[in-house]
Amino acid sequence: MRTPVDGSAYSFASANLAKLASVPHYLWGAFRSSGVRRDPMLWVIGSDFGLSDGGWAFYQAASRLDPAPRLVWQVNGERQRAQAIAAGVAWVDRESNEGFELALRAGVIAVTHGLGDVNRYAQRGALIVQLWHGSPLKKLNLDSPSVLNLGAAGRIPGLAALMRAMYKAGTKSISVFPVACPEFVTSMCTAFALSPKQVLSIGEPRGDQLFTGTPAELRARSRALWEQTIADLGDRRLILQAPTWRDGEVDPTIPSEADWARLEAFCERTDSVLVIRPHPKSVGDYHYSSARVHVIDGSRQPEIMPLLWGVDVLVTDYSSILFDYSVTEHPILYLAPDLEHYEATRGLYIDYTDICGPDGLLRTWDEVIARMDGWTDPAAQAVEKAQTRATFDRFITHRDGLNSERTVARVLELLAR
Repeated sequence: MRTPVDGSAYSFASANLAKLASVPHYLWGAFRSSGVRRDPMLWVIGSDFGLSDGGWAFYQAASRLDPAPRLVWQVNGERQRAQAIAAGVAWVDRESNEGFELALRAGVIAVTHGLGDVNRYAQRGALIVQLWHGSPLKKLNLDSPSVLNLGAAGRIPGLAALMRAMYKAGTKSISVFPVACPEFVTSMCTAFALSPKQVLSIGEPRGDQLFTGTPAELRARSRALWEQTIADLGDRRLILQAPTWRDGEVDPTIPSEADWARLEAFCERTDSVLVIRPHPKSVGDYHYSSARVHVIDGSRQPEIMPLLWGVDVLVTDYSSILFDYSVTEHPILYLAPDLEHYEATRGLYIDYTDICGPDGLLRTWDEVIARMDGWTDPAAQAVEKAQTRATFDRFITHRDGLNSERTVARVLELLAR
């Protein structure tokens, strides 16, 4: 099966230029917002992921309020529309006139990626909740030059400054930004030009589902989900590789022909299954698939959080998935052949050796295989698990599955002022 993953259609430069071209729409929205009274009982939610992850957790917590606000999901595209209809959720097309008018009157707007998850031109004056889609290891927004990239247009005098000003103007309107632990507060404050009063260490709503049951129950549910795609998974060791997006560059962790052969042989002799799950915007050609090695993109299993407990080994790089997966205390292998380049172009908030350990950086698939082969010694695998546990203890503060409730409670507190 051939599975190309090509994110070349999206880049920060093209998105930022589109934002600049939309200045008249922002001005019109600001004008309309000045004469509108917002309804604190109307909450509008949107997410690039659709009805899943932090947005869905926030929706569910809000729906349990008594009285519950009117909740409307802004959808983008047929897939999200179908999700909303199947879930019985009130919805509206994000870019429609109705989407604009609804966002214009909403007292609360919740997003998970950018402010564009909900009609971006009608948000001024709303209480905005940013349910970001991962904890900050790689630098974000204002902290990373790649995010503010304008391509060749960046050489036009004053345009880069205007772009930065537009980012700040949008992000400063955020009222509630929940994060997983106190250490992440500073990163999100600088990335989004916010204060510690806005960025709160109350836990990410998207992480609640990692704690809704015993480890055995969570693993059983997760393996059942995996078996919908890998029918003969059984009790085989499941290895998941989840690389992050390289901001439009080709993913350097795509296995070579020789790598595919070695991975196939390793999985066969160790009774393992390897799943490679490229980032939705990854650039490169993932073309290998067999009974032992699968490339499964997000279109087949859109939500990653329910799948994590069923994974026995995670292979990743700079993705925030490593923080979420640490709840399992299973080994994490850090395959990052482009570390120096990535640090120079995108940047990291945390020294990488603090995450992977002094001997944890792996540059090739051969090194990944050799590391797993070394686990025939139980002490070696115990070291890997201890490193994962250290990540969990350091970065996951709230473990009661109530992050969504804390976030909603903060919204109500602000609305009452």
